[in-house]
Amino acid sequence: MSAQNEISDPKDLKAQLAAYAQRKHLSSATRDRWQAWQEEDQAALLSCAQELQLGENQLKDFLDWLEEIALRDETAIQAALEQREIRTALAAQGSRNDKLKAVKTALRKLRYPRLTQLETSARDALKALDLGRSVQISFPPAFEGDEITVTFHARNTPELQERLSQLQQRVDDGGFQRMFDVLDEV
Repeated sequence: MSAQNEISDPKDLKAQLAAYAQRKHLSSATRDRWQAWQEEDQAALLSCAQELQLGENQLKDFLDWLEEIALRDETAIQAALEQREIRTALAAQGSRNDKLKAVKTALRKLRYPRLTQLETSARDALKALDLGRSVQISFPPAFEGDEITVTFHARNTPELQERLSQLQQRVDDGGFQRMFDVLDEV
């Protein structure tokens, strides 16, 4: 993050943050909330905000997420923004929207590490089932619940029989059990 290295004088930081807030038409509440942070944290977010050209709503999301991460992990916001995944996302080539999406994804992983781990386990379990594109399996949103949904398509009776046999085989060989094991991890 370059802003924290470029801003050595707190007055410069305050001026740069004020200029950014004015340019982006940030509310005084959002600006004041940001300025209440430690200077290093303010500078780190300013660098990120400038790179991604965050507007009011995006900035408020970043403020929320970073405060939650810092509180839970008992770390500085600057340290959260210096995580490898976030630095990689910011340094990636691509459009502003691509970078923003990548940084949001990285922040989400930091904010919800357990949910991210469950999503990875679910993807691995789905891949291991190897049911093809004609069968879709979904978990409840945010893994809140204990049921999976299985949807499949058939154009005729033989296709229906094939799908049912394939599903029965995965039940018999224990492949589906891993899906329910993921839900039990919650």
